[in-house]
Amino acid sequence: MAFSKTLTLFSEVEGTVVMDGQPVAGVQVEQEHHWHWKDQRGTVTVTTDAQGRFRFPAVTATSWTAGLLPHEPVIGQRITLRYQGKTHKGWVMSKRNYDAQGEVPGRALRFVCDLGDKAVAHPETETFGICRLV
Repeated sequence: MAFSKTLTLFSEVEGTVVMDGQPVAGVQVEQEHHWHWKDQRGTVTVTTDAQGRFRFPAVTATSWTAGLLPHEPVIGQRITLRYQGKTHKGWVMSKRNYDAQGEVPGRALRFVCDLGDKAVAHPETETFGICRLV
């Protein structure tokens, strides 16, 4: 019997936005993904609470073909932060698997994003942005 498989396109995300070491409320945080297999895109936006926290649930999909046919998964991931008229690249990555917590194997996506930082490459995680894993 054939069945469709649940695929994780973007694992659950939790984070805190800070500036000068203090939490920042009211930051718009946008999560985007682009699943190349089906050319599927999605965007969700939340606003940080009084403690600067934000959260996105996992983004999943089901597919009969992607679960069965050999291919290299490619899911473009991006988290963008907007505050006081400025846009900050928080997290930019190409996920290459369908595993839950597969972005950085064995690590949950828990971030601290410092609006005072410059977006940089993080070679150890093959990502780019102001958000760093904690």
